Amino acid sequence: MSYESEKLAATLKAAREKKGLSQRALSARAGVPQSHISKIENGAVNLTVSSLTAIANALDLELALVPRKAAPAVRTITRSVSDTPKATPETRKEIIRIANQLAHIGSLKIDSPAFENLQRQFREMRQFENLIRNTDTLRSIREALKAVEDAGGVAALQDASRQMNRFRNTLAHGMADEDRTRLPRPAYRLDGDSDE
Repeated sequence: MSYESEKLAATLKAAREKKGLSQRALSARAGVPQSHISKIENGAVNLTVSSLTAIANALDLELALVPRKAAPAVRTITRSVSDTPKATPETRKEIIRIANQLAHIGSLKIDSPAFENLQRQFREMRQFENLIRNTDTLRSIREALKAVEDAGGVAALQDASRQMNRFRNTLAHGMADEDRTRLPRPAYRLDGDSDE
């Protein structure tokens, strides 16, 4: 087996393990016999295009022919995608607590567009949960939701919605609260810029 084939087989094996799939589970998804997957991963058989395509699709990978000059850029991008940070256990716990509170508020039958807006913002915020490192803001949102449960007022609902919206926007712009204080000072200023 050539070096490139070995590298490809190792990549497929790493992708399978990262997804937490056994060879048997991958076999069921890809429609390729488990024994053949084992031989591919061990370098005992040459990989055919049809097997490669089936296995790649089952692992949510995309096959593409890339110009050689663009290969370094593609490798850099794929490395950055595969190295994305995961949500911390503490973040996941806080998000589950917020989801439970939202479910409870929903059972109170508060008929308000603010509640629908709050639910939408929560779903959008969850898309960025892997960026959350400091759970203080999540706790603050949870406290605001407790006020909604206790008071049952639309004003408390709107306050919680504003907090979640600000936090979601901060995450969407890629800068958590704790990162704002660490921004480097620019090396130069344009005329008319203030030193704020």
